[in-house]
Amino acid sequence: MPRITLDVPDHTPGEGLRADWDDHTRIAIRIEDGEVYLQANHAGLRSLARLLLGLTVEGVQNWHHWHLDDLNSLEEGSAPLTITQLPEEHMDSAPSI
Repeated sequence: MPRITLDVPDHTPGEGLRADWDDHTRIAIRIEDGEVYLQANHAGLRSLARLLLGLTVEGVQNWHHWHLDDLNSLEEGSAPLTITQLPEEHMDSAPSI
């Protein structure tokens, strides 16, 4: 199995979360017939992985989150996306995948 290593930015209480985007990142999100489509190039997928892993770093609270939209990180016309942690106390009622 191939191994991919990503450096995840540190979380500091004074600065909060930091995004670290790979060069040439492209990410698009669209919703069709109630289904969400997330499309990205390789740089975009690595950048999203880094954002997701960043929410698991020690010291990051449940209320920390990412707002992505076509003004700050997504392709023009993309649906906005908010990424948050699901609090542990809600894990029993979370839909199974």
